[in-house]
Amino acid sequence: QTAAVGVKPIPATVAAAVSRYSSTGIRVSWGAIGGASGYEVYRSTSASGAYSLIKTTTSTSFVNTGLTKGKAYYYKVRAYRMVGSTKVYGAFSAVKSVKL
Repeated sequence: QTAAVGVKPIPATVAAAVSRYSSTGIRVSWGAIGGASGYEVYRSTSASGAYSLIKTTTSTSFVNTGLTKGKAYYYKVRAYRMVGSTKVYGAFSAVKSVKL
C-alpha cells in the first residue's frame, strides 16, 4: 500500500474529556491519535464565544490552572500532523465544559 504523492494525511478527530482538577483548575484529557505530531487545546468562557489557543502539547492531557471559581469554561482539542513545515489539522473534538 503506497500513499499517493502529495496527499496530506489528516489526523483523526480527538475524543476529549474535561474534569474539575481543583477549585481553580480543570484537567483536559484526550485519547492519543495515531500519527499526530501534537495537539492544540482551545478554551472559551461561553458556549458560543470565541475560542483562544491556550496550549500546544505532545501530551494527551493538560491541567488549566489559575481559573475563576464559579465560572464555566468550554474546551475543544484538535490534533495536528507536521507535513514538512506545514501543520495539517484534524477536526475539533466536541466541545466539553465544566463549571468550577
